[in-house]
Amino acid sequence: MNDKISLYIRTAVVGLLLTMLAGVFLWLCYDNMINPAHAIDPEESDAINTFSTSKIVQAARGDITDRYGRVLVTNKATYVVTLDVSAMGQPEEQVQVIQRLMKICKKHHVEWVDEEFPVSKSSPYHYIDLKTGKTKEPFEMYKVVGDDGKTTDTRLYRLCRKIGEEKDQSPWAGITTTADQLVSNMSRYFSLPSDISETERRELLGVLYSAYLRDGQGDERILWTDYYFTEDVDIGFITDIKEAQLPGVDTESISVRDYKTDSAAHLLGQVGAISAEKWEELNKDPESNTYHMNDIIGLSGVEAAFEQYLRGVDGTQRTTYDDQGNVVGVSYPDQPQVGNNLALTLDIDLQAAAEKALADYTDSLNSGAGGSAAVVLKADDSSILAMASYPTFSAADYNKDYKKLSKSKRLPLLNRALNGIYAPGSTYKICTGTAAMDYGVADLSTEIQCTGIYTAHGLKQRCWTAAGHGWDNLSEAIRDSCNVYFYTMGWDLGIDRLNKIATDYGLGEPTGIELSESVGHQAGPEYAASIPGGVWYPGNVTSAAIGQSDNQFTVLQLANYIATFCRGGERLDAHLLKNAKSSDNTEIVYQHKSKKLSTVKLSSATQEAITTGMGQVIEADKITFFKDLEKSGVKVGCKTGTAQLGRTGLYNDVFVAFAPIDDPEIIVATVVEKSPYAGAESSNITADIMSYYFSESASLARVKTENQLLR
Repeated sequence: MNDKISLYIRTAVVGLLLTMLAGVFLWLCYDNMINPAHAIDPEESDAINTFSTSKIVQAARGDITDRYGRVLVTNKATYVVTLDVSAMGQPEEQVQVIQRLMKICKKHHVEWVDEEFPVSKSSPYHYIDLKTGKTKEPFEMYKVVGDDGKTTDTRLYRLCRKIGEEKDQSPWAGITTTADQLVSNMSRYFSLPSDISETERRELLGVLYSAYLRDGQGDERILWTDYYFTEDVDIGFITDIKEAQLPGVDTESISVRDYKTDSAAHLLGQVGAISAEKWEELNKDPESNTYHMNDIIGLSGVEAAFEQYLRGVDGTQRTTYDDQGNVVGVSYPDQPQVGNNLALTLDIDLQAAAEKALADYTDSLNSGAGGSAAVVLKADDSSILAMASYPTFSAADYNKDYKKLSKSKRLPLLNRALNGIYAPGSTYKICTGTAAMDYGVADLSTEIQCTGIYTAHGLKQRCWTAAGHGWDNLSEAIRDSCNVYFYTMGWDLGIDRLNKIATDYGLGEPTGIELSESVGHQAGPEYAASIPGGVWYPGNVTSAAIGQSDNQFTVLQLANYIATFCRGGERLDAHLLKNAKSSDNTEIVYQHKSKKLSTVKLSSATQEAITTGMGQVIEADKITFFKDLEKSGVKVGCKTGTAQLGRTGLYNDVFVAFAPIDDPEIIVATVVEKSPYAGAESSNITADIMSYYFSESASLARVKTENQLLR
């Protein structure tokens, strides 16, 4: 009996002790979960051997929207594979890891990044210029001259030298090393198998070169922190990578640009990895040294022009491992901050309409011999509603299609609206008419008789019609595009006074746009002297007065010239950025304020006379494309221009217009290259653009989406 009681007591005591221990254990677990400050810090504990690594977490770039909040570019998450050769072991072990990785890539038909090793991809090997892709022998592998004129060591040379210093071996290359010798030396250093194909040899060395550029803590000008071996991979590929357990090979999720529109590719631009030269340029000031060598930055277009707003603030991720390499903790001492959102002045639906109009008509006008461009400005402030260039391309597929695009004879990568320069033809006569009235060489009642030929001052120049126009005043000369009238005005003005008004109109001058633009040039002694064999004769002024000679301007300049005319001579900066807001759209970081660039001396009487003439062009030239607009009550003022291209029988057709004529809302300027037709034939492009803009559906869309953020 006593034994039985004793057994019960012992059992109860043991049970109680177990219950107490379990309670203590559960309480500790609970306390650690709700109060991490009481948890054991692996880095401070003597009982656990741990180590930590820190890495930069790139901040997402801000969104880009049109003027009505419709999202044009945003971000999406994608997976990348990164390589860290320092975690792969010795060089021969690194080769084995990369070979296994390449085998998985080929199984999944995944391509990897090999764009940095300056050696051709087939034997016999040659050095190549990475910017042009052309063979460059002898290759300047040791010194390179930068944009600032300074000579620096190339990344290849610095890496060759670094390997020799760190590994206590001879560098990969010397002063007389050929590309074949470099490949042979690198193959020996990495103990590449002798039985592999030349193709696989070059593949391995290309990857190893890119990986070694980013290895270690040495020369920060060449050594980046991450090598994105391949990007945008699917879950099946990632699963195979994980199962292979390849040392130094990791997968991570990053943010990449996601294009929500097929339009405006020339404007939106591209992002990409920062170059060593750009890194040095951006980090000249130590206090603003915020760029890292693996950063993604804007390379072109809006992405580059507004990098300061779009770029966020990078964060830091700290990962703690135990002595077995297992992750025991991840923290973010610095959270990444998303970049600012940009609202452009574009109306993306109008942009799409402009691109469609160019695509619909250009090839039929010039048989595919050249391209075309269109610019649409808001009349009151010169904000850019649309800027289209044809042929164009897909911004989303730019990297994939780049080689084909760069080799196309039709130059689809050229933004013709900003970087093409064209003789303005008769659209320049608005400038000549303004100058004649301003300087008093004629007045509104002055009439010039056109007999079809101009014979004054020893010159013999024809009007575009042999029959002549009879007696024309300014309005009638604009309507008829009478060359003889403007030859006369040009001679009486002289080139200096003519160019003064052209300058005030912004022809041959920067427009103020935030993107890179060509400036063009005005005809005259100064330009003639700048070209080999160029001579300026006084009689050349008559050709300049009708938009020929050496006058060459951009389509944007022509559009802003007409906008300036419509505003009575006030030239404002053409601009693409409306505002920048914080990532949550609660704070305005930047708001565009128009800048007055110059003032044209344009009297209201002169403006009215020229406007009257422009309002009569459609009827005088028997242009039928604007009938629907006119029926709806929208009257258009316009001017054609036909610039002859030598003796080819081809022309660059230029057309400028504004509407409504009595209270302008939009300005449109277009050019079609290498057309056999007169400028009026290309006016259907403008008619389609204006028809969309003034349509009921477009008006409703503008009202509905004003000041909203749409996705």
